[in-house]
Amino acid sequence: MKETHRFLIPDYFPQFACKMGACRAACCEGWPVSVSMADYFSLLGLDCAPELRSRLDCGIHVVDNPTKEAYARFEPRYDGNCPMRLPDGRCALHAELGEDVLPHVCRLYPRGVRAEDGRFECSCANSCEAVLELFFDRAEPITFVERDLTMQLPPLPQRQSFFETLGLAQKIRLHLIAIVQNRRLPLPQRLICLGGLMDRLDCALKNRDQALLEQILAEDPAELCPKLAEPEVGAEHLQFGLQIIEQMMEILDEGSQSIRDCGEAALAYFHGGKGGDIARYEAANAHFSAVFPQWETFFEHMLVNHMFFAQFPFQDRPESMHEEFVALCAVYAILRFLALGDMADRKDADGLIDGMAAAFRLVDHTAFDRYASRLLKRLGCASPQEICDLIAL
Repeated sequence: MKETHRFLIPDYFPQFACKMGACRAACCEGWPVSVSMADYFSLLGLDCAPELRSRLDCGIHVVDNPTKEAYARFEPRYDGNCPMRLPDGRCALHAELGEDVLPHVCRLYPRGVRAEDGRFECSCANSCEAVLELFFDRAEPITFVERDLTMQLPPLPQRQSFFETLGLAQKIRLHLIAIVQNRRLPLPQRLICLGGLMDRLDCALKNRDQALLEQILAEDPAELCPKLAEPEVGAEHLQFGLQIIEQMMEILDEGSQSIRDCGEAALAYFHGGKGGDIARYEAANAHFSAVFPQWETFFEHMLVNHMFFAQFPFQDRPESMHEEFVALCAVYAILRFLALGDMADRKDADGLIDGMAAAFRLVDHTAFDRYASRLLKRLGCASPQEICDLIAL
């Protein structure tokens, strides 16, 4: 049954449209698609053509240790595609029976619906290339507006709270996003400023200091860091940052099909040739900046959209405010490393967008945010200066 609620949405949301069979990398490609118990039994009872029934019966399986929310899943075929995917790229379920019969995850993706304390939000994941295409040539910052939306909502799980927010979670999140949109500073410095602000917020929240919290939130984000000293970015700092991100990418590349192609291309670029990592970084950076002069704005949009979609930093996991900040820095470093390395001898916007979407398939569809801080610490990147080195790329 469809419901109408007042949602907070990013301003691009009404313009999003699925590309259907025209996707270069379909959302159902490369990993299992989990469905709820209700969706599973609904699919079993569908009145459909024999060919579609055969696809369903052979393609969907109850998982080990099923739960109400994750009861069964479509297993990829030998070629990595969902068994429901037709040769022309469309979904067989959607093509024969329409959108209403799709499991919630398929009907909504890349849209993500969130609800807490009677407030509803909806946005789109960066793992969809059509979403990133909306950002690529966009100059103005993303804003957030309230709109009435009518949709068939999935069962919304009860959120776990690991933070004291004094009832201001949404306001805090939007304030942090505004820091990342402060274009008076280069993007790495905005992240450093973000980390400093999060330390102050963490102190106010842990002490339940309502007055201090409201004072922090009343500050103009554009005025917070005008005198912030630029972090050191000498050769030794760049070398350290490259060393850490290369080690992280080697680990991630082994376990993630999503980023394997662009990850291996980036690693091959930085490992190859003469002159060392720094010389190759400088060449790639110069090429990337010349071909994509708007890259920093594009990256800003990706980070802002990710923060809103993931409800940063108040996500459903027992991670500290600092660990959430470090995980966001790791996301930025991965995006930069993949963009520079994979695009070192390329100029196509589609290639860049595809690489960034692949990175967010790793970030959004795994527990990356949960283990990123720990992985960096294990690799020897934990101090404030070391984090600065990581995001100086």
